[in-house]
Amino acid sequence: MAGDSAMLDWNDLRYFLAVARTGSTLAASKELRVSQSTVSRRVTALEEEIGVKLFARKPHGYDLTPRGESVLPTAESVEAAILGFTDGIEAESRRLAGTVRLTTVESAANAWVIPAVGLLRARHPDIRVEIITSDQYLDLARGEADVAIRFGPQPGQDSLVIRHLVDMLESFYASEAIVAELGMPDGLAHLSRYPIVASTNDNSGINRWLKDNVPDAEIVQRANSMSSIIASVRSGLGASILPCMMGDDIPGLVRLTDPIEELTTPGWMATTDEARRQPHIRAVIDFVVEQIQLSLARRPPHLSIVQAA
Repeated sequence: MAGDSAMLDWNDLRYFLAVARTGSTLAASKELRVSQSTVSRRVTALEEEIGVKLFARKPHGYDLTPRGESVLPTAESVEAAILGFTDGIEAESRRLAGTVRLTTVESAANAWVIPAVGLLRARHPDIRVEIITSDQYLDLARGEADVAIRFGPQPGQDSLVIRHLVDMLESFYASEAIVAELGMPDGLAHLSRYPIVASTNDNSGINRWLKDNVPDAEIVQRANSMSSIIASVRSGLGASILPCMMGDDIPGLVRLTDPIEELTTPGWMATTDEARRQPHIRAVIDFVVEQIQLSLARRPPHLSIVQAA
C-alpha cells in the first residue's frame, strides 16, 4: 500500500461509506451536506492513500470494485465503533451527578427551590440538592454552600458572582374567617382592628415598619419561622405580613392591602465562579431560575423579574 492504514482519517471513511451506500458522489454530497467536488476529492484521496481502487467510475455513478466490496464490512464496523464511542461520550456528558448545597430563606425554598428540585430530579437523578433554610448568610467563598438566594441589599462580597433575580413584594394577609368577622380594612388606619402575628425579631424590617405605620396594632402571637407565622394566620389568630409569592398561593387566605412599597425586597442569586462552572451546580441554578420564571408567569404581577440568564 502507498500509505499507512493506521493513519487513515475517519472522515475519509465516511465519504467512502456514503458513496458506497448511495452509488454516486452527488447523492453522497446531499447526505453529508458538502459539495459534490469535496466528496469526489476525498474518495480519490482515500484510494491514493491506501493504493487501492475502491470504486469503478461509470456514467450512471460509482460501483464498488471487488476490493471495495471486501473492505466495506470493515469500514462499517469502524463506523459503528466510532458512533458508539461518540454516543457514550454524549450520554456521559448528559449524566450530571454530584451534591449541590443551596441556602435560602424558607419562603423561597418552598416557592421555588423545592419545585425546581422535583423537576431537576426527573432529568438528572444523580444530582443531590441539599436545601439549607436560614435567615443567616452562609459563607459561599469558604464552601459552606454552593449557591444562595438572598433577599435585601445586594451582596457585596467581591469573590461572589451575583445575579438580580426578582423584586419581592409583601402584603398583609388574614384568614377568610377573620376577614368575614372584622371586614376588609380601608387602608392602613383600619388594620389596627386586626390582631397581628409578628416575628420574634424586633429588629426585622417588617416589625420596624409595623411600629411606624400601625402603632396601635395588637401583637397576639410571635413566631421565629415563616411556617409558624403562616400556620398562625391560617388558624385565624390574626393578620400578618407575608411575601406575596406565598400568601397569594395559600388557600383560605385573603390579601388585605396592596403590596407595601417600602417592604419591596430585591432577591439575588449568589455563587462563586468556580461553583457555577461545575455542570451539576449550573444545572441546579438553571432549574431554579426556570422555576422562578414559571412562577411569575402564572401569578399576578406582584413580582417582577429583572435578570434570569
